[in-house]
Amino acid sequence: MPKISLDAIHIIGTIKSTGSFSTAAEVLHKTPSAISYRVSNIESKLNIKLFHRNGPVVNLTKEGEFLLQEGGWILNAVNDLESRIKNMHLQDRGIRIILDTHFPLSTLGQDISVFISAYPEARIEIQRESFGRNWEGWNTNNNDLVVVIGHIPEGIQANTLILGWVHFVLCVSPNHHFTHNGGIITQRDRLKDIEIVMAENVQGQTGRNQGMAPLQNRILVSDLESQVSLIKQGIGHGFLPETMVSGELDKGELIALPVDLPRSDEVIRLIWHPASKGEYFTWWYQRFAQKAESLALLMRQQRSPDISGPPVE
Repeated sequence: MPKISLDAIHIIGTIKSTGSFSTAAEVLHKTPSAISYRVSNIESKLNIKLFHRNGPVVNLTKEGEFLLQEGGWILNAVNDLESRIKNMHLQDRGIRIILDTHFPLSTLGQDISVFISAYPEARIEIQRESFGRNWEGWNTNNNDLVVVIGHIPEGIQANTLILGWVHFVLCVSPNHHFTHNGGIITQRDRLKDIEIVMAENVQGQTGRNQGMAPLQNRILVSDLESQVSLIKQGIGHGFLPETMVSGELDKGELIALPVDLPRSDEVIRLIWHPASKGEYFTWWYQRFAQKAESLALLMRQQRSPDISGPPVE
């Protein structure tokens, strides 16, 4: 019987990315004592030490780093196998497009309509995912096209196409006290306030924690809609993708303020499995490739993406 489970690898990875047992417990919806017990149990079974503990802050030992690095490949392989098995019956019957929660769905409205007219018999599925938090649970099959924002972890085998960049702005409600500062919002100002942040943004992914102040009071939410709602109610502040809240900004429901430590722009990528093929996949790939330049216009900074991709069948 193996002494390390896939769930244990997931827990260890979450602790590493969050930097503490308590934050990992929040993300995994478990109690800190349950997380601590699982780690102690693994350490006892393997007779090794996985973490250096320095108060609430923890860091992986050399053995822990090795376990997580090798275990990550195993976890991805198992998830990929499960995904392929579950989606075998969908091969060549349709297309699934998975969008990062920070990507504006309205951008694809016309494309979806044209596709349905061209292929009325095809099955199309649009799905939302928070990849900053849930990469361990994501794997694409041969009929998936996935739009992700930010860093793609090592071990994810996929072809990629750069679509553009997302610009984040510090937002508050019109009645928030930041609006009376009359200048740039500093890190010191933010430390005295509450930050409303999606749970994925505390995972340590490259880019996802840009602009965050250390040891800041935070309210973690699971989706962008909840983040926007709490900020609009004046409960705190937060970084939001400008294109996703343009309506609220135009109406004055949200106010964008200058900040001394901004959150970095994040790249938008289209990714797909190397073995992807089929008429529906090719149609959507070409559509994204053609739209790459116009998608970049939605962002603060326009660049020329690499539109090399699979051959047309």
